[in-house]
Amino acid sequence: MKIWEHNPRYNFWRGYVDLCTRTQFSRVIVEGKEKFPTDGAVMLGPNHCGALMDALLVLLLRPHEPIGFGARADIFRKPVVAKILRWLRIVPLARERDGIQEVAKDFEVIDEIVEALAHDLPFCLFSEGTHRAAPGMMPVKKGIFKIARQALESASRPVYVVPVGLEYQYFFHEMGRAAIRVGEPLELGRFIADRAEMPDAAIYRELCEELRQRDLALIDRWGERRHDRKLLRALLGVLLLPFFILLAAASFPIWLPAEIILSRIKDKAWTHTVYFALRLFLPLFWPFFAGFAPLANYYRNLYVDFKKY
Repeated sequence: MKIWEHNPRYNFWRGYVDLCTRTQFSRVIVEGKEKFPTDGAVMLGPNHCGALMDALLVLLLRPHEPIGFGARADIFRKPVVAKILRWLRIVPLARERDGIQEVAKDFEVIDEIVEALAHDLPFCLFSEGTHRAAPGMMPVKKGIFKIARQALESASRPVYVVPVGLEYQYFFHEMGRAAIRVGEPLELGRFIADRAEMPDAAIYRELCEELRQRDLALIDRWGERRHDRKLLRALLGVLLLPFFILLAAASFPIWLPAEIILSRIKDKAWTHTVYFALRLFLPLFWPFFAGFAPLANYYRNLYVDFKKY
């Protein structure tokens, strides 16, 4: 099945997945959905700071509607995993470091992406080419623009690359707030036409920097957390402690396995994804974990404030 084709099972489970994503955080802020182009092919170029959780947040831009994704090819090596990822409309894209033989397979995948764009399936490619759990952005890779340009050359309508900013209040802790912000779309054909006298390499450099700046303008907007009123907060913490212990005991099937798994993973950008997966398969413990996680962050922040100030 092509990633753009109708998939009843995908549509059935999508609502549940979106619900899990929204309840993963104390609040999910979605801004700029009205900027999503409707008159052409759309490629989304978000920053990448939360592993698989980033893709799940991007899906909230189109509730009940699919979005295709590209991911690094090495995670498709196991046939079962590859089958599941394709069912999720995720296709493999090799990087130069993977070797010439693997990169050669990209041509067929890119053709499928272009075909998907022609069938009005938005496609998301994380523009940095890798992820890191940190503010800011690394340099943007030109792969997203090469695919968009191929789509432009085979289509008779505009092709847009849309900046998307993804932001988490906590990179390494559960819950907190998350934000998805859509910026002003970049119409590829017009951008290239305005630079017709420039060599391709220079055009791609400008495109990469333009997307990076537009993404950067959408992130790092959380205000500084207050560090005062420590004694009052400590008193409240004492009063809430019995509830915290009760909720911790009731939700341990989620947080305990998550902590064990994360202790064995060096890349802590997977924090939200690990918690999401456990909540996805253990919905009976949602209510307890929804109370436990904010209190855990409350005590964690209180400890940090007493330690530093």
